[in-house]
Amino acid sequence: MTLLPSSGSVIPPALSAFAYVRDEHPEKSGEPRADPATVLRDRVKAGDRVAAELLLAGLGEQASGTGFPDNGKQPPVAWRAALVAYCGTGLAEVVELLGETQTAGQPAREDVQFSLLAAVWYLAWGDLAGSRELARHAGEVARDLDAAARAACHRVLAVQASHDGDDALADEHSRTALELAPGAHGTLLALTMSLYRARHALERERLAEAVAESEAAVRVGRVAGYPGFEPFALGIAAAAKAQLGRLGEALADALGAARTPATGAARRDRAFGLTVLGGVHRRRREALQAREALEAALGEPMDCPAAGVVRTVALAELARVRATDDLRSAREYARQAVESATGPGRTAALLGRSWVALLSGDTATAAADAEEVKAIASLDERPAATAEALELLGLLAAAPKAAADRFHEAGLRYRQVGDRLGEARVRMAAAALRGITGSRSVRWEQETLRHQGVRLDPGVADALTVVARRAPVIAVHALGGFRVLRGGVGVEPGEWQSKKARDLLKILVSYRGRPVPRARLMDLLWPGQSPSTGGNRLSVQLSTLRRVLDPDRRIQHGSPIIADRAAIAVNLDLVDVDVERFLITASDACTAHRHGHDDTAELLSAAESLYVGEFMPDEVYADWSQELRDEAEAAYISVLRAKAARSGDVDQRVSSLLRILRCDSYDEEAHIKLVQVLHEAGRHGEAQRRYRAYALCMQEIGVVPAMPQHPKKNRAL
Repeated sequence: MTLLPSSGSVIPPALSAFAYVRDEHPEKSGEPRADPATVLRDRVKAGDRVAAELLLAGLGEQASGTGFPDNGKQPPVAWRAALVAYCGTGLAEVVELLGETQTAGQPAREDVQFSLLAAVWYLAWGDLAGSRELARHAGEVARDLDAAARAACHRVLAVQASHDGDDALADEHSRTALELAPGAHGTLLALTMSLYRARHALERERLAEAVAESEAAVRVGRVAGYPGFEPFALGIAAAAKAQLGRLGEALADALGAARTPATGAARRDRAFGLTVLGGVHRRRREALQAREALEAALGEPMDCPAAGVVRTVALAELARVRATDDLRSAREYARQAVESATGPGRTAALLGRSWVALLSGDTATAAADAEEVKAIASLDERPAATAEALELLGLLAAAPKAAADRFHEAGLRYRQVGDRLGEARVRMAAAALRGITGSRSVRWEQETLRHQGVRLDPGVADALTVVARRAPVIAVHALGGFRVLRGGVGVEPGEWQSKKARDLLKILVSYRGRPVPRARLMDLLWPGQSPSTGGNRLSVQLSTLRRVLDPDRRIQHGSPIIADRAAIAVNLDLVDVDVERFLITASDACTAHRHGHDDTAELLSAAESLYVGEFMPDEVYADWSQELRDEAEAAYISVLRAKAARSGDVDQRVSSLLRILRCDSYDEEAHIKLVQVLHEAGRHGEAQRRYRAYALCMQEIGVVPAMPQHPKKNRAL
């Protein structure tokens, strides 16, 4: 569709632009039958940001008259026709018209006017190079013109500089424009520049700045009588607040941004507002609301390349929302997002595809996309995108230490941004992968997320969904008691059918995944039985155990119990055993303590929270349980000793030392340290009581108690 005739000049010379559109194409005439400046001002009040820039380019000052020559080939006629096209059908037809306009040999004033208006339209279209060249050309030609023309050039150059994020240059052009034409569009220019600065700050992840600029634009718009710009400004504020973890505020702003009218001058911003709203809902893990907003956004017209970023982000967000209920659709949305991605939309597209790939098991694509985002975002100094890439790489890491390092680095980047929810999410994911799901620190992070309206049930493609899906089907709790869970639900006593099947599992767990010879199992379960009788009974109990662990045969690959003719073992790749998680975490924590790692305190607390009691306390007289019981208790004592050494809080140190003594009342090192800590804290009476308790314990085993010295005064107790 075009406003141009199939042949001949740009516009028939016998008709003016308005007459041509009115008489030949009345369906395209739209609004501009009145004075162009009046039409533009009405559109500006309705929130049309391009119309505002056209006014800044001088259209409101020079276009109200009709004294320009109307020969069909000169710029005055072309920009009038372009204005008709813009108001009626949109930017695509404007760009087509401008591309066929002849400008050579035109008077300077008309040349400047056309070049500035074309620069505005090209900027809105997304042709930044073309826009800059036109503005530069206009500035050169306008040097010999009056102050009004030069001021218009500087206003357009200020808008372009704000778009590019060059605040210093934008301010310089703005000041020059106001000096040349005091009071001419000063407020509108400031409002436009503020919106561009806010958007650029959002793209560069200067989030506090984006919030400040967008909220300033809202205030200026309300005072100056430009309420139509508010939805766009609120959309920027919402997007920035969402990345800052302020989801309650972000949702309120996003709802305001999505209220952009579905018709009229500002409709092109409606897709942006809906996309932001969908993103906020996705961060709150509200899949249905997010899907509704994002599908509505993709249903809005996006008639220019500049709108491509909004479409890309909407596709990427929708891919993450659909990944939990329709992976096929999610992969298609992710593919479209990446294929259409340009500029700042590429990181969003790659992150979307990476999350979808991770949930669908395509770890190669997930890792490649995450690495590319990390490289791009690190180069551009964008900490939030870098953090999310590291979050993905932590989930993809094969080694626990590598995963912990990635999560730690991601948490630091989220902290740099100010995203408390990002930090909480990473901590929860890291804890879940270490098997720590019920500690006080994890519950605190959960409350932090809930406070901002974040749902904790799986619903979108993110770290919490990934770790939830990785949770083992079968879990064995052997610390502080013995319990078996299937899919998070405990196995009822009646389901075992036989105590021997339960005992068999206990013995296998105590061997830590090592194969146990069948002969040894028969001897432990039925001492004195013949090999043939014991062998038959063992086979029966093995079948019973397998039915209890996987009654519906949901485990498709492998078996929770590995058996051959010679030996039987528990498969630790499919069965999550709490004592195994504790021993691994305790080892990592003590290693971190020895090397002075930054995450030592967190690891020590995590290990301590996992030890909820001794190993199989109901089997204290079973020889096969003693070795692992002693190993777990020794690891627990090492963790407590490290905590006591690191803590600067007296009560925490005392608590750790007392727990050591509850495990081993003859631990002389803990006794002496406890007395010293109490003495240093000025708790001399308690120190004396603890010393007497220490002396009695030593006397019981025939050891002469030491005389601990006060470290500062070198005075014996």
